[in-house]
Amino acid sequence: MPKALWTLLTITATTLLLTACLTRPVERQPTAIPQPPSYHEQGIFHHTRALDRLAQADYDNAVADMDKARKLIDPQLIHLYTDEMHQVYFQSGVAYYDTGLYDDAIILFDKAIDVALSPSDYPAAYYQRGMSHYRKGNYRRAIADFDEVIHLHQDYPDAAHYRQLAQEELLE
Repeated sequence: MPKALWTLLTITATTLLLTACLTRPVERQPTAIPQPPSYHEQGIFHHTRALDRLAQADYDNAVADMDKARKLIDPQLIHLYTDEMHQVYFQSGVAYYDTGLYDDAIILFDKAIDVALSPSDYPAAYYQRGMSHYRKGNYRRAIADFDEVIHLHQDYPDAAHYRQLAQEELLE
């Protein structure tokens, strides 16, 4: 085959191939657009991290994470997490109580009570809040919490004793 004919055939074939490639639409695979995590997923993240921080006795950050989790977790699913939320708030409150930070402890015991599905599930939170009020000299509030503990669990250790002490303090 003459060289000129071969060159002409090569040019023609290349032109036809390029024309076919350029005129045919390019099929692209759809790429998923990364979505930010849902609020619920973010809430679960903060919930899990709060439990990790609680295990490390990092109470301030555990509470901050649990506060975020409460705001983000789907309200229809939050009941699945209340025991652990209560645990973070309650244990952090006990740590603050043990160091004499009674105002902070009261706030955390309030949160522990607030997340409970039923107040009767956690009389210890009422007792500890009552003890915090007692240590601060808020005897009326302490008596109210001790009354709630006795109402929920008549045999709760020391609740009646500290209720009586608080009543005596009011009489002085």
